[in-house]
Amino acid sequence: MSIQFAKAIVERIGAGSMVHVGASEDDALVRELALNGCRARRAEDAVGEAFDVIILDLAGVSPIAPILRVLSGFKSADTLVLRCLEVNRWEGDQVLFAAGWRRHPAGLLTHEYEGLNDTAYGIVNFYQRIPAAAAARWSVEDLQKDRGLHMDMLRESGSRADAHVVRYSLAAEYVRPGDRVLDCACGLGYGAAVLAALSRGADFLGMDLDPETAEYAQANYGGPGLRYAAGDVAVLEGVADSSIDLIVSMETLEHVPDWEGALAAFRRVLKPDGRVVCSVPDRWMDETGEDPNPHHLHVFDWDKLAQGLGQHFILESKYVQSAPGGFKLPESPRLLRQWPMEANDDTEWLLAVVSANPFAADEAQIAGFRHPQFAADGASLPTVVDFAGSYDNPYLYRTLIQMGERLRDDDKLFRLALMIAENARADSPDRGGAITVLGYRVLEGRSLDDVPNVIGLIESYEAAGDNGGDAHTARWRISHAFLAGKLMELTGDHAGAIAWYRKAAELDWRAFSPLLATKTVAASFFEGRLHLTAGDEGAARACFEAGVREALEAARAPTTEVIGDAASPLPFGLQELAEVIDMGSQCASALANLPLWRRSPGLFARQIDTRRFGLASWAKDLEQENRRLAGVGF
Repeated sequence: MSIQFAKAIVERIGAGSMVHVGASEDDALVRELALNGCRARRAEDAVGEAFDVIILDLAGVSPIAPILRVLSGFKSADTLVLRCLEVNRWEGDQVLFAAGWRRHPAGLLTHEYEGLNDTAYGIVNFYQRIPAAAAARWSVEDLQKDRGLHMDMLRESGSRADAHVVRYSLAAEYVRPGDRVLDCACGLGYGAAVLAALSRGADFLGMDLDPETAEYAQANYGGPGLRYAAGDVAVLEGVADSSIDLIVSMETLEHVPDWEGALAAFRRVLKPDGRVVCSVPDRWMDETGEDPNPHHLHVFDWDKLAQGLGQHFILESKYVQSAPGGFKLPESPRLLRQWPMEANDDTEWLLAVVSANPFAADEAQIAGFRHPQFAADGASLPTVVDFAGSYDNPYLYRTLIQMGERLRDDDKLFRLALMIAENARADSPDRGGAITVLGYRVLEGRSLDDVPNVIGLIESYEAAGDNGGDAHTARWRISHAFLAGKLMELTGDHAGAIAWYRKAAELDWRAFSPLLATKTVAASFFEGRLHLTAGDEGAARACFEAGVREALEAARAPTTEVIGDAASPLPFGLQELAEVIDMGSQCASALANLPLWRRSPGLFARQIDTRRFGLASWAKDLEQENRRLAGVGF
């Protein structure tokens, strides 16, 4: 248990100086924390020392009094990790709030929400000390006076507070590295703090109409990369056009007189590859059809919200949420799930994720494109991330291509890719990326009937030329050849697959990056495997040898081609180079174990981990298979 406990602590709040005050005399947790890079001590060994984090383990102890005694003994600590399974959560939280603590902004992850309840603590619970000046100025009792309009939900306990906080945890999953994030109608600031604590965004701005509210947020949560300001979120005056990567706006639109005008303001400040995550109450109304909350000016259902959002954005995801004690469904359990767009189930809150339309980018926006994660001030970018230098519309990259950042609705992603494949310039990287997305959709869906169409697109891209020697076009030509080999394998056309794999292996990854050798090495391996199937060991050996040579050659590439500037390296460079080497090692293993193939082909196959030639595709295949086994379809 100590191993998992230590890992959970460090992954949530990071390594630091920690004191363990435990109900158990065992120091196993201290040892595990030390192995995770922490300076950790048991309380009895730490008299007179200062620590940043208190780990209070009251498992099996029911009185609340020990909490206050421990907190008073370590006044320098600003973080509390609490494990007290027998203490009533509501009562324990009130003690902590009164003592100047709040729930930690990183304390609630999306998947944890449904397992919480109002009276029992979770296995591990995280709290943060409120800045002393802010705690003295704004008491919990003072905040309660305006609770009908806004509340700091990190200073409140229970299902309703959890529901508000976890929306921001969900929104944090949509923040991409380097993003500039705007929290519209941020209230008392806790939501933007959650976003900053749980995501890799670069800059977070919370904006609220009320200056005193913004002042509270800044005093309580402001810090490096996180600030708050007063402003009308329905107008966003002072926020530059096309300057925001993600807008989060929870429980806002029902308060705004012209909510559709507010959406237009969102669109104005959002970049062409940006997103909006928003929430509204679902059909909160009395017998008159009006929302009885005097601060709510509109009643929403999904159709109304979706229609308004659809005027400006691409609808991407719909979520439904409920919590016990709700206005409309007081007996509902905690629920936060992605839901079908067409469903009209009764719920407490609706959440929508929408994307800007990258096709709406004008010439000025395209000319001024800067990738938020890889923007270079006066310095040249490595080829692999120099999208502006190659793509006709570089805003398509994050929306369409980048795994983990692109549209999450597969059908909308497919339609977007199809539109680009049919309309983009014939040899542009834009079209090359779109064809790749279409091809992997066919491969993942095992859609045999669509294979000829994708092969036709790949052949037309190859025939269109090399776009004046453009590096990103070269990237897609290699990726297409490898993809075509996989598609030919899917249809059982091994001769066709061998031809495409050979083309991929012979194309020069140097035109783009040594990281692209993942495709050429993998192509050599898969071609070799097909030769073994046909009984041609000599041809297979030649392919495996080629794979080893290419991997070693990629490893010798200059540092700048792998990671760019070593002082500010590409975060994925060495990882992808390691994948190249790993694929080369599989080719080497195939060579070393060829004698086994002659004696026991199954034993030979077990020596090679083919998952390593496409972990993302393998994971998606596994997910689909699990869903089939569970009987939930695709």
